[in-house]
Amino acid sequence: MSYRIVYWGVVFCCYFGELRGQDVEDFANRLDTIRTSLKIPAMAVAVMHGDSVLLERGFGVPADAVFRVASITKTFTSTLVMQLVEKGKLNLDSPVIRYGVDLGNPAITVRNLLTHTSEEVPGSWYSYNGNRFGQLGPIIEKITGVPFYRVLMENIVKPLNMYCTAPGDSLTHYFHYLKTNPGMFDFFETAHARLVRPYALDEKWNVVEVTYPDQFGAYGELATTVGDLLKYSAAIDRHQFVSAATQKEIFTANRTTSGTMTPYGLGWFVQKFKGVDYYWHYGQSQGESGIFVKVPSKKLTVVVLANTNMLSSPFPLGDGDLFMSPVGQLIYKDLIHGDMSDVDIFNRILIRAATVHLIKGDTASAMDAYKHYANLNFSANTAVPPAGEMVAAIRDVPIKRDTGQSFTLRSKTKLRIYGVGEDCSGDHRSWCDYGWIEDAAGKVVWQMQGQPVQPAGGAAKNQRVDAVIELPAGKYKLRYKSDWGHAYGNWDSLPPDQFFWGIVVYKQ
Repeated sequence: MSYRIVYWGVVFCCYFGELRGQDVEDFANRLDTIRTSLKIPAMAVAVMHGDSVLLERGFGVPADAVFRVASITKTFTSTLVMQLVEKGKLNLDSPVIRYGVDLGNPAITVRNLLTHTSEEVPGSWYSYNGNRFGQLGPIIEKITGVPFYRVLMENIVKPLNMYCTAPGDSLTHYFHYLKTNPGMFDFFETAHARLVRPYALDEKWNVVEVTYPDQFGAYGELATTVGDLLKYSAAIDRHQFVSAATQKEIFTANRTTSGTMTPYGLGWFVQKFKGVDYYWHYGQSQGESGIFVKVPSKKLTVVVLANTNMLSSPFPLGDGDLFMSPVGQLIYKDLIHGDMSDVDIFNRILIRAATVHLIKGDTASAMDAYKHYANLNFSANTAVPPAGEMVAAIRDVPIKRDTGQSFTLRSKTKLRIYGVGEDCSGDHRSWCDYGWIEDAAGKVVWQMQGQPVQPAGGAAKNQRVDAVIELPAGKYKLRYKSDWGHAYGNWDSLPPDQFFWGIVVYKQ
């Protein structure tokens, strides 16, 4: 069965069936188009089906070029942690303070770090935090008595003969180790000799050379190749380092203390999309980015690495949706043979396209994509915000704004407040974009945080508050604040109903 979709002059032809050589070739060619579009100087890709490597190719560099992979390193950390768990040397529910890691809350556990649930009330909500995850390194060092890099190199890299893999920071940090362990010299030497140069895009969209951060840890900055990551993926599948039961635990989505499922397992993103499980991780730092995807039901592994941050940074991958990435969409189309006409994937294509247009400065094309999204998803009969006698309003709030509007109540008044913003937590206490009301003295008399919420449409983080309060006579200011991402006219994920972003106060 096949069909054709035409959008903006691009023809998407999809075929449902087994993975073919032509599918992989099409994937590679379209990936190179993405590379060119995002002005990435060098990229490498590898595709493995079962034990067969179907593709290993470089664009602008040899296929065995070495890239720094940023947070993809976290999957290795996960393996090392779970090895210690299997050996009975570590309990995931032990407080991290027991291992000398003090994050200001004695209730934080190893599991909280591993699942990105260590902030606010530990375990209560998911918030991707690479720095906190990195504290697993000192815990591993405390238990093993050796530096984290040695545990990784000697327990995973060397046994798999990942000859192009080593920490990506300066070789001078490892002078003593290599002098006393000459058998490891070739790993470090090869990895650094083949390491690609890092680049970035300046404000005028020009490619400029930058420098890598001189750091490495449990949080990231491993240097490796797409081929070596395939070796690692195959070892995971044959349970070389941890048992099948432990690997299943790693690939199980974590739940908060309230039972809410998060997009993260133990060191891996875990996502079910259209009935298919995806285990994946992305990486993103200065001069580096990548995506590492495993699709067990298809016996498929895909690795894509780049020498700018553009493969990941424009897209909200920390939210846990692989298919907001153009690479994820391409995997779905060419290698999974997904239905590109399905509204869930097509909506993501539209918002991703708008994102790319915006970072290129093509506002008109971005607005075209948003208009198409609105036509597909919004009903003309839906009033957002609802009608009423308005007292104050802050609408269409873009990114990075802190704005207010004054209003006066002549007498005690019952008010209806309708606000939509970005809820960054699972318990609705912490918002990235939110509104509140201050009295004449600047005291907060009401705020969106902590209020009962309902989904506002689009991405799960779009939440709305619809509340009724009573305020005495006086002067007030309605306030709204947005952060650097996901707001009106610059949606990094699926937008809310009718694109409403802000807060409105009515007389009840």
